[in-house]
Amino acid sequence: MFTIIGLGNPGKEYLNTRHNAGRVVLTEVLNNWGWGKPIHSAKLGGEICDGVIGTNSVRVLFPDTFMNHSGRAAKKALTQEPGTLVVVYDDVDLPFGEFKLSFGRGAGGHNGVSSVINEIGTPDFLRVRIGIAPKGWFGQVIRPRGDKLADYVLGQLTNRELSKLIGISDDVATALQLTVEKGKEEAMGKFN
Repeated sequence: MFTIIGLGNPGKEYLNTRHNAGRVVLTEVLNNWGWGKPIHSAKLGGEICDGVIGTNSVRVLFPDTFMNHSGRAAKKALTQEPGTLVVVYDDVDLPFGEFKLSFGRGAGGHNGVSSVINEIGTPDFLRVRIGIAPKGWFGQVIRPRGDKLADYVLGQLTNRELSKLIGISDDVATALQLTVEKGKEEAMGKFN
């Protein structure tokens, strides 16, 4: 079974924040797949939705915990080796509305990813990094620093930003399907 986890913070006040970009995109992917609304699982500590891609069972999980404790739910949900885990999350080092796949890297300063690595004991899982960084006049990434970083990532998505995230959901869905059906190398070759 593959496990796909959308990192973010629970609660209505965080629902459409930039820090929840991974959840926003993954929710749209589920809508595209027609898998229905996730249901609460006290055992796994979050909202879950099960389905099948090709011949593979897939579980999607949105943890109930705050971002910094996402690893607890990841550890409970992981039923096989970490190579079957996919984590979808916001990345302030990528331009807004773009995404990248990576495998076996460090946390890159992301507390949710750090929690997953610490809880499952390895960085060897696929990451779908959803870009939330603003761009300058010439297209360069402008990464907020210091106190501005927290304000920025916890800020509400604008309608334009939300549209960009929804706009990449088809490609993210394809990348996830490729990962499950043909392996991460195939998906990373196509989308990086």
